[in-house]
Amino acid sequence: MRFTVVTLFAGMFEQVLSTSVLGKARAAGLVEIDFVNPRDFATDKHRSVDDSPYGGGPGMVMKCDSLVAAIETAGKSSSPHRVLLSPVGKTLTHSRAVALAKMDHIVVVCGRYEGVDERVVDMGIDESLSIGDYVLTGGELGAMVIIDAVARFVPGVLGHADSADDESFSGGLLEHPQYTRPAEFRGQAVPATLLSGNHAKIDAWRREQSLSRTAMHRPELIRQDTVLTQALAARTYVLLAHHPVLDRNGETVTTSVTNFDIHDIARSCATYGVAGYFPVSPVRLQREKIARIIEIWQREIAQAGSDDRGQALSTVAVSESISSAIETIRRRTKAEPWVVTTSAQAAPGGLHVGYSELVAQRVADGSRPLVLVLGTGWGLHSGILAGADQQLAPIRGTGDFNHLSVRSAASSILDRLFGQ
Repeated sequence: MRFTVVTLFAGMFEQVLSTSVLGKARAAGLVEIDFVNPRDFATDKHRSVDDSPYGGGPGMVMKCDSLVAAIETAGKSSSPHRVLLSPVGKTLTHSRAVALAKMDHIVVVCGRYEGVDERVVDMGIDESLSIGDYVLTGGELGAMVIIDAVARFVPGVLGHADSADDESFSGGLLEHPQYTRPAEFRGQAVPATLLSGNHAKIDAWRREQSLSRTAMHRPELIRQDTVLTQALAARTYVLLAHHPVLDRNGETVTTSVTNFDIHDIARSCATYGVAGYFPVSPVRLQREKIARIIEIWQREIAQAGSDDRGQALSTVAVSESISSAIETIRRRTKAEPWVVTTSAQAAPGGLHVGYSELVAQRVADGSRPLVLVLGTGWGLHSGILAGADQQLAPIRGTGDFNHLSVRSAASSILDRLFGQ
């Protein structure tokens, strides 16, 4: 594989590219790296490659004539993929590095100063990449990162063929902890499972540790894994409490059941693959009303020839109390539910859990069903909030008004947790 770096400062690269894995790969002919200097294409007597920006402003901008000429020279002998290091580029990821490693020739263009003339991007760049949300003095360090990250996936560069497959991000998660000799150091021992020789147990331990480490340090990675989030959704239940809830004066009341709360939340639950939906009311007539609503909707849907919404309503199970609904879930799943309440108000002391964090924690837990409790009226009674395992972070808009309907809140919450 060949890299051509367009840079004003080729001397910055030599030490990095001549040592360790990259140095060996270059010596073996697995990776070729050469350089083109835009200053060699400058046309004035000062060999200038930058100028003041049109419209004014601080700093200097790399000129288009010398930079485009350098890029064109770098790609004369082939049709390379041309990459510009820029803060506006997409962040380099594991999967992108794997894809770039399949290309024969990459031209890496290092910006400088306040950036490059936009016509360079229009005429000579196929893709802009960034290595993070911060600014460096130039693209050279980023170019080194790209070359190192991509070269590792070139066949033969790493000593072991599986080395690139069993590490952080290769499976979408952080890598499990690693240990080597001695088996005990300053009172800390290597986990017994790794010394057992039981490869099935070792693989299970590593998977568990990978999930746990990712949940703690990079929960958003688990949130992005559709297989893991779908599995969590399939053991998630939504409870809609009509009691005990509050009225506008803070008094404990029982609210009335509404047609659309039943129908629309059931559809949201079905859309995101949720296991079940429990409307909760202690009033017998209200529970009978729910059953009647479901019956009417299912009959009308059947007459219209639509099975989808009928399927959504089939997951609805009426319950007389929150505790009885949780007990039903406990019996159904044969596991202790993890109960998370919702509120338009922040938890006391700000001790609420975020959406990515909740998904990561519950995926890492691996088995316990997740129960999301939503309140009607003016929110759940404080006793319900206090008795839950966690309280979910409230949904916030841009102003002080914060009175979503429970139907809107339910769909927003499910989308934040399980939406693609």
